[in-house]
Amino acid sequence: MEENIYANDDFTLPSRKSGNRGNSTKEGGPESPQQGVAASLSRGFQVLLAVLCLTLLCALGALVGLYVSKSNQFNSLKAHHSNLTASLREVQGCKAYVGWTFHGGKCYFFSTGRMSWTQSRDHCVSMGGHLVIVNSQEEQKFLYSSTENKTHWIGLNDLETEGRWLWVDNKPLNQTGVQFWWLRSKEKDEPDNWTEQNPSGEDCAALGNDNIGTHVWFDDSCEKMKRFVCEKLIAS
Repeated sequence: MEENIYANDDFTLPSRKSGNRGNSTKEGGPESPQQGVAASLSRGFQVLLAVLCLTLLCALGALVGLYVSKSNQFNSLKAHHSNLTASLREVQGCKAYVGWTFHGGKCYFFSTGRMSWTQSRDHCVSMGGHLVIVNSQEEQKFLYSSTENKTHWIGLNDLETEGRWLWVDNKPLNQTGVQFWWLRSKEKDEPDNWTEQNPSGEDCAALGNDNIGTHVWFDDSCEKMKRFVCEKLIAS
C-alpha cells in the first residue's frame, strides 16, 4: 500500500515565468531610483533655464535704462554746449565794438565823456545803437551796478508833450511795465519838471542825479551835460 507523501492536496509549487524575476517594476508601480533622478534633473534644468531667462531680461532692461540715461545726458550736454557756444558768440560779437559790454543778449556802451541828452541820443545812433531803453528790474540793476553811481542819460523824454514820457523808439513808458522814478516822502515825486535852473523845465530822464545813486530815475534839463548809456542788438 502506497503512502500518501502529501497530506494537503491543495498545496502546489509556484510556477516560474520568464521575465518576472528580480525587482521588476510593474506598470503603475513606484518609480525606480534612476527614473526619480532623471525627473529631478529635468525639473532642475527647467528652474535653471527660467532663472537664466529672468537674469537676461533684467540685464537687458538695465542696458536699455543705461542707454536712455546716457542718451539724455548726451542731449543735455549737447544743448548746454550749444547755449555756451551761442553765449560766446554773443560776447565776442560785443567785443567787436570797442568799449561795448555784453549783457542779457544785448551790447551796452557806458560813456566816459559828457554830452547833452540830444547829443547823447545822436551819438548812440552814430554807433549803430540808441540810448538805453529799460525793460526790466534786472536790466535796471545791471545799469545801476555798471554806472558807479554817476548819473547817465537814458532814452526817455517828454519833449513833445509834457507828462507823456516816450522812449526813443516812441514806445510810451506805461507800456514797458517798469518805472523807477525817485519817490520822496514829503515833496513831489520824480518826475517833477523843476524849473528853477531852466525855465523850460526838465524833459529828459537820467539814472540818478548828482546826489542820489543811479538805482532810480530823475527828470532833468535836457541841456545838462551827463554821461550816457547806449545799447544795441548783436549783429547777426
